[in-house]
Amino acid sequence: MIPSNSKLFTPVVLGALKLDHRVILAPLTRNRGTKSSKCPRTWYPDELNVEYYTQRATHGGLLITEATPISIQASGMLGVPGIFTSEQKAGWKKVVDSVHDRGSLIVMQLWHQGRNTHSRVTGTHTLSASSIPITDTQHRWDGIPTEDWEVPRAMTLEDIEMVKKEYADAALVAREVGFDGIEVHGANGYLPDQFLHSNVNIRTDSYGGTPENRCRFLLQVVMELGKAIGVDRVGVRLSPFGFFNQTRGSDRIYQWSYLCKELSSLGVAYVHLIEPRFDEIRSEQDKLQELETHTDLSQEQLTLRPFRIALGSTPCVVAGGYNPSNCWEGIEQGEHDAIAFGRYFCSNADLVNKLRTGKPLARYDRSRFYGPFYDNEIGYTVHPNQTFAAPDEAPQTSHGA
Repeated sequence: MIPSNSKLFTPVVLGALKLDHRVILAPLTRNRGTKSSKCPRTWYPDELNVEYYTQRATHGGLLITEATPISIQASGMLGVPGIFTSEQKAGWKKVVDSVHDRGSLIVMQLWHQGRNTHSRVTGTHTLSASSIPITDTQHRWDGIPTEDWEVPRAMTLEDIEMVKKEYADAALVAREVGFDGIEVHGANGYLPDQFLHSNVNIRTDSYGGTPENRCRFLLQVVMELGKAIGVDRVGVRLSPFGFFNQTRGSDRIYQWSYLCKELSSLGVAYVHLIEPRFDEIRSEQDKLQELETHTDLSQEQLTLRPFRIALGSTPCVVAGGYNPSNCWEGIEQGEHDAIAFGRYFCSNADLVNKLRTGKPLARYDRSRFYGPFYDNEIGYTVHPNQTFAAPDEAPQTSHGA
């Protein structure tokens, strides 16, 4: 039970964002966009997306949108609305206006999937830090045949400049639409994270070879975003202990501590860190065991504490495996400043109120996380036949554990 006087429900300032409480909607890919008939290979937000975000808006709260592609080349999934066409811009404006009407703030998470895209979705070649494909999975989606991931083109310096401009342009459009800020998706094996991991980035120029050089691309993206919209409206999401999309880099404690220190020196609004226990597929126990087995990290090192120290006074948002029994102590102890909930926000649009009042949380249905579906509303804005979770119930993995 969360104490009634918990700091979880007190104001906090994240750069230019002033919040009334510290329960944040995490960025969640849901694949519920509408397919465009005007712009091939693109999707845009419609009234269903407006309803979804509005349901989760609270006065003085913060919503982070689903990962939003900054270009057609950055987009590798069906049903995901981007921010690079006029149709998408108009759709997102409806979302923002409705959320603001509820008194909530909303930031857009900007996304480039890098080598995690495929030409049969984008119609163009893939990019990454180096020409190293994903080999432990295949590109698959309902309705299209399974294929191997393509070998990405190692980004030239011209490619790097082009992508940095795409990030800045997307941020400017987001602000024009009315978003209160943006978050860079620098986690989970997508393009910025591909530069960070030594098994993906084998460059020998100034963007690779050392932990500091591997951080250069992401830091430069953040600097360009700061020039475009003000760095106090820029957040960054990181997964220092991530394995997703075959990220197996070394020097994790040193490199991500260095990165956090540099981000803090730039004056970002916040840094959003994913807990080591979180994994898209593995259970918490399996993830922590694999980190100990397949990295040089000890059990004592599997903590976000070094990165929090490196951030200094820069606000820290955390996510991954939080529930009513464990979501408040870290804030009380000053370990972090806010909690981003994902899976439980899927099935509990009124999550903030339930946490505040101690009401039980509805379980989520993983089979309805990722569309598109013919009945997109089910598991998105409508939740039939719900059951309730225990306050300390472990998160379900994709295996149902």
